[in-house]
Amino acid sequence: MGKWLKRFLTVIIIIVLLLGGAIWWLLSYIAPDEKLDMSYAPIDVKEKALGMVRKLKPELVLSEEDINHLIKMNMKSKYAAEGVEGPFLALEKDIRLDGAIFELEENKLIARMNVTYKNRIPAELDAVYSLEWQSPNITLRPQSLSIKEIALPIRMLETIIIPLDLPAQDIVTVRDVQFENGQIKIRFKVSLQLPL
Repeated sequence: MGKWLKRFLTVIIIIVLLLGGAIWWLLSYIAPDEKLDMSYAPIDVKEKALGMVRKLKPELVLSEEDINHLIKMNMKSKYAAEGVEGPFLALEKDIRLDGAIFELEENKLIARMNVTYKNRIPAELDAVYSLEWQSPNITLRPQSLSIKEIALPIRMLETIIIPLDLPAQDIVTVRDVQFENGQIKIRFKVSLQLPL
């Protein structure tokens, strides 16, 4: 009976070690590759557009960096309106958004987000959004979500609307919006009315 008990304990210990190793590997696999945050510099799109009008340029270019700042600014103000303060935002129950970076690839926005699950498990989420122009906003519609290469349900993501706060319609009207790699071009039709 003693040999049987020793073998049983040995098997239990091996199983526990294998499970511990598998959990450690999984946690290190899903951990973020780099530290990201939600800091941003305020962007005044209206002022940029008015500057374009003053220079008589019919085009406003928003760089990838501008879009990063606009999305973070929009997310922070949305959560602040809901009474959520601080450097972290809740994506879904028990999932906290610690930081993000956004990249433009033509009509897609690639989001890399650092999250923490239940205040204990850090992970990196990758999301793909389609970009759409719905005057006067840019709309981001979720297309896919994954944790590293493991697909997750996109219902965890919301459609994001980024208001651009462009000048009044009597000064400029949007003629065309082009989504390109690393930038968004907004072409205007400028109507300067002279006093009679």
